[in-house]
Amino acid sequence: MPSRRLLGRGVSLIRSSVGGHSVMLCSGCRENTVAAGEDICARCLPAADPSAPACSHPAAVGASQQAASDPAASPPAAADTRVRAPQAPPAPGLRPVVQAPVAPGPLSVLRSPVGLGHAVSVLLLLVAVGEIAAAVAALNLRRLMELAAVGYSEEDAELADRLLLITSVFQVALYVATVVVFIVWFHRVRSNADVFAPGTLERGRGWAIGGWFVPVAGLWIPRGIAVEVWRASRTDPFAPDRHEPHTLVNVWWVGFVVATVFTRYADRAYDDAGTPEQIISAVDRLLVGNGLQIVAAVLAVLFVRRLTHMQHTNASKGAGRTVAV
Repeated sequence: MPSRRLLGRGVSLIRSSVGGHSVMLCSGCRENTVAAGEDICARCLPAADPSAPACSHPAAVGASQQAASDPAASPPAAADTRVRAPQAPPAPGLRPVVQAPVAPGPLSVLRSPVGLGHAVSVLLLLVAVGEIAAAVAALNLRRLMELAAVGYSEEDAELADRLLLITSVFQVALYVATVVVFIVWFHRVRSNADVFAPGTLERGRGWAIGGWFVPVAGLWIPRGIAVEVWRASRTDPFAPDRHEPHTLVNVWWVGFVVATVFTRYADRAYDDAGTPEQIISAVDRLLVGNGLQIVAAVLAVLFVRRLTHMQHTNASKGAGRTVAV
């Protein structure tokens, strides 16, 4: 007899002949008869359909327990005929990429350069005073060298040596202090430029410090940073260069480079001098170097005060804001 599927389970139909008539027996208990077209009786129906009332017939209960305890003995479940969309095989060597959230960068906040600007200006003026004192000591040495032909006293020689030593120590101390405070101020105005015009500066803040110590390249890297900071500190950072031009930056930088290079040349000439005539010639170069250093110091004061004033004015007008950089 062919099998049918009822409620997801295979059930065989068993026929028997009673009084010449074909009788349908329940496939669950095999005792009760079922109506035509039915395969299971009312008592055995809960074994096939859990939502139906429970069947108390022992044969039906036994059949249900046997099917539950022996999965292999139960007929296979109906095949899933649902149509599923085909899935593309994963590409070889590729793994899912999980993008981590971007951590916020440090906040760039305006910090006043006024105090540092005043300190740098005072130190630069003291450097100019030191150059004047060094020039006085050099003139005294030159006077002694002119008297070398006729002779000079031991006291004059000791005085000349003492003046040279004192002015040299004073100059070195002032130079170191000025360099340190100036670089701190320079880094401060460079950091403020990120607030006034974020994203417009090519070199990072660290170059405002390290750029001074790069051999050879230190002759132009700080100047480039100063120009970018000057542009960012204008009333309109995105205006053309003719708007508040950076002429003062160029003049200050030319004076600084010329004074630095010429002073080193004069110092080397003085170290190589041996005769009174050579010493006099070397001292003359030193005096020129002193004059160039004074001019460079004055130009640096003008540059520092002007740039400090520009940033202070913009901050007072609310041009700066706190941004993530």
